[in-house]
Amino acid sequence: MNPEYNDKGWTEVSSIRLLSEQQQKTDNGFGWYRKNIVLSDSLKKAFQTSGALVLHLGHLAAADEVWMNGNFIGKTGDYPPNYTGYHDEARNYLVSGKFVNADGENLIAIKFNEGWGVGGFLKHAQLTVASAGINDKLFLDVVPDDSDYVFLTPKPIRIKINLKNLNKKKVPGKLYVKVTTDAYVPVRIDSIDISIKGLDSFSKTFTLAEAKPGFYRYDVKFVRKGETACEKKLNVGFDPEKITSPVDAKADFKPFWENSLKELKKVAPRYKLTLVPEYSKLDYNVYLVDMYSLNNEPIKGYYARPKRKGKFPVIVEYMGYGSSPYPPNQTWDGFAYFVLSIRGQALNLPKNHYGTWVTYGLNNKADYYYRGAYCDVVRALDFICTRPEVDSSRIAVRGGSQGGALSFVAAALDKRVKVAAPFIPFLSDFPDYFKIAPWPKSDFATYLQEHPNAKWNDIYELLTYFDIKNLAQWIECPLYMGIGIQDNVCPPRINFAAYNQVKTEKHWMACPQCGHSVGKIYHEASMKFIKEKLNVE
Repeated sequence: MNPEYNDKGWTEVSSIRLLSEQQQKTDNGFGWYRKNIVLSDSLKKAFQTSGALVLHLGHLAAADEVWMNGNFIGKTGDYPPNYTGYHDEARNYLVSGKFVNADGENLIAIKFNEGWGVGGFLKHAQLTVASAGINDKLFLDVVPDDSDYVFLTPKPIRIKINLKNLNKKKVPGKLYVKVTTDAYVPVRIDSIDISIKGLDSFSKTFTLAEAKPGFYRYDVKFVRKGETACEKKLNVGFDPEKITSPVDAKADFKPFWENSLKELKKVAPRYKLTLVPEYSKLDYNVYLVDMYSLNNEPIKGYYARPKRKGKFPVIVEYMGYGSSPYPPNQTWDGFAYFVLSIRGQALNLPKNHYGTWVTYGLNNKADYYYRGAYCDVVRALDFICTRPEVDSSRIAVRGGSQGGALSFVAAALDKRVKVAAPFIPFLSDFPDYFKIAPWPKSDFATYLQEHPNAKWNDIYELLTYFDIKNLAQWIECPLYMGIGIQDNVCPPRINFAAYNQVKTEKHWMACPQCGHSVGKIYHEASMKFIKEKLNVE
């Protein structure tokens, strides 16, 4: 971030295209941008009047930190290990005049992190620098009166709105507070006229006493002269364990899965282990595992065998939808590990013949992609139970997003699982899910366009066989779920649709500012939970 740093060897890229489109890769999701600018005469004159600049960076992926001339300007989100997920809104940062060189070069430096490998700027972002106007000096903050943003009876939903005016003059306008359900059904709109003195602030608390169990979207904005000066959106929850989403499994639901598992048992797994030297330099020998699952489908995974004698508990980890392959833990912590790639994904991607996985085989439940994928989940458990160094009475499963759903599946279909730690789980409560989030409904909509004879009702009926809320009723082991309150990929409502069907010991943790992620605090707490349930010191 320092101006004196020599970046002559860096590659020049364009902000209007993804890094992946420019054959650029980031290291573990991290990257840097640097750009030098000189203020034009007109901008310099405007800046001398306003005393500040504003950087309009357009849309950036995930988390970022911004510097001007080596001075920290601001940030959005948090980096791993406390990653807070999807922050892809437009970035606008106010730069104090004391950090600006009006007569020479100014270095803008941006450090970013995102987990999908597409890189940095999104949506044809174009960097612009302008003199700060009145709206740029207004700052809005919305603070729920509950630390995890989830309110429980008898406490009503209550939020405090703080609006700060850094202009020297009074600013009049109107404050709007709009509340909808997570499915965008209007609940309430409040508005008040306010006038904030120069270099002063305004605060007010709003209460929603009529909330029903579920999740709510708050859209708070301050409008002046007919335009939105500043806006903040966030989600909160209310009594999520009382959300009603009853099991809708068909009469043949149980026989369907019993027969699927019988078919799986008929497939010889033919396990093959190949040492991966580059991952085997620390406390584990890591192997690439090849095996066969339902319909003789070849699948792979990474197995981490401890470099010590004994019988060890094991954590089986399931991966997110479309995730790139990654190795298991390599530093000793008391467990053996297995990270599975289900059919067509991750390590199996080179031989993928399923197209868009989530819509493959929608014409028949026996052919649907996730029938085989759920059997892959069980085959992973079959594998680790063959390992002489594994204590098969102490098996934990975990994973996020699709991996969270597969953790529910493993615990439901296989009683060898003794503890589950799913987070932000996918594949639940499909009719409600598709009212809340744009994806994966968009993939199903494309399927319907390409298959004119297909109907939504038929698709929903098929999906009941793969809905984890229907499988969750079979879980008998303890479970600890993590959710991201701001998640609009696998929204909290669908997480609880499955969670609320679990009848055994269960706990949840809400990460209030996380999008499609959970923070370090959940990962640490869930690992502690796993150790307690498996008697690992």
